[in-house]
Amino acid sequence: MKFNPGRPHYSTDNLPMRTQEQYWDTINCLTNAATKKDETEITRATGVSRLPLCVASPAFIHPSFFPLDPFPLFYANCMVFLWDTMTSPTSTSEPIHFSKSAQLGVLIPPAMETLPSSFCGPIRDIHLKRNSQYKIYEWMAILHWYFIPIAIELSFNSVVLVTLALFVEAIEFEMTVKPRNKNDLNLLHGLISRFLLNYERLFIAGDPSKIVRARLCIFQLIHNRSIRLGSQATVERAIGEEAHNIHSKKAPFRNLTNIIYQRELFKILILVYPDLLESESPKPEPTSAPSTKLIQFHRIAWTKLASNANLTAEILAVSAHLGFNVVQWPPAGVEIQQWGKFKLANGNVLQSQLSKEHSTPTRQSEWFEANSSPKMPCSGSNLLYGHPVTLAVYTPLDNVKSSWATDSCLKVINVSSIRSLVGIWVGINTKEVYILRKHPGLAYLSTDERRFQEGDIEDNEEDNED
Repeated sequence: MKFNPGRPHYSTDNLPMRTQEQYWDTINCLTNAATKKDETEITRATGVSRLPLCVASPAFIHPSFFPLDPFPLFYANCMVFLWDTMTSPTSTSEPIHFSKSAQLGVLIPPAMETLPSSFCGPIRDIHLKRNSQYKIYEWMAILHWYFIPIAIELSFNSVVLVTLALFVEAIEFEMTVKPRNKNDLNLLHGLISRFLLNYERLFIAGDPSKIVRARLCIFQLIHNRSIRLGSQATVERAIGEEAHNIHSKKAPFRNLTNIIYQRELFKILILVYPDLLESESPKPEPTSAPSTKLIQFHRIAWTKLASNANLTAEILAVSAHLGFNVVQWPPAGVEIQQWGKFKLANGNVLQSQLSKEHSTPTRQSEWFEANSSPKMPCSGSNLLYGHPVTLAVYTPLDNVKSSWATDSCLKVINVSSIRSLVGIWVGINTKEVYILRKHPGLAYLSTDERRFQEGDIEDNEEDNED
């Protein structure tokens, strides 16, 4: 290249990884360098400029001591940089340029209606609010839920979308809390390698003037490590918890020192006198399954059933599922009740189309994913109780990215098979349904960090339970 013609070619499958011994050899060379020029040459050749203070810790093992922190790297660095590059006026003549950022931004706020409120707070128009402290959870939503589906609908360059899809898949893989074996890590390495090769071909395109796009935050992705161990989010949260315990404005650091000292002193006392813990009552072991709850009872007008075709179809579907023929209404010996909402074992509340009769929610959560065969996300409809099991009558989705089945194709499932809520977004042109699953990275964020506002999370206990 123009700026570095003698640079060696590299392969993401065969990167020269610096070892602990090599790192310390470099530090020794820097320490023993005779002149400033020698130090500069060593730094240029190795990338090591000095010995950080934290390396003095006996726990230091290079290079795993410096793992990747997901939130600044994936979202505040990588996603922000990709968005700014694709929407920059300087990229207008390039295939990576996204000229419809304003249209995408307009579609974001209405998309909130079909995203469960338990996922995160409201997401703002990225085109208008990009420079007004766009939050981490908002960048997460753009990356994992909205950019690719909306860009597809707006006919963005398909080659660029494939490249971004590789990036999204790799981040999803890294952020998911799940044990991984060597084959899994090789798969991740392959995803990132393909993304980086495509990125260099599309965003840099062999043009020396675009070398500034070869950002460290992008190419550092190939050095993947444990997200849970590497995230500084846990450290920041611990710092925040300590800050909340400080009540002295006059001497806050002395106050913090006393808090830490007393905590450590207590730990030492427990080690010396373990009997001190006996006075604390042990936490009771859970003896039953997590509590579930039917909410918002609706009386069935059996005398008007003939004039309500939708309800009739649902009752027939439930009857067929339970294995009895209905010869009279209501069926003899079987109690069928209709409910608007159901509290799942994980604490989330599944709404139904019937629940909208009481009030129209700003955020809907009537779509779910169930442990069925095939495992397909489904559209939740009215919840019915009978026999005495709790059943959900729903309209199935034909494919992961497709459309709902016809109204006559009703399915019935036991609510115990429902795994989780999902959101949806319906394409403005194709009318295809895109499934939005709760991203595992949101579990790393506190309630404040997800920007839940009062009223975002439904207080379903106030609903009618007659």
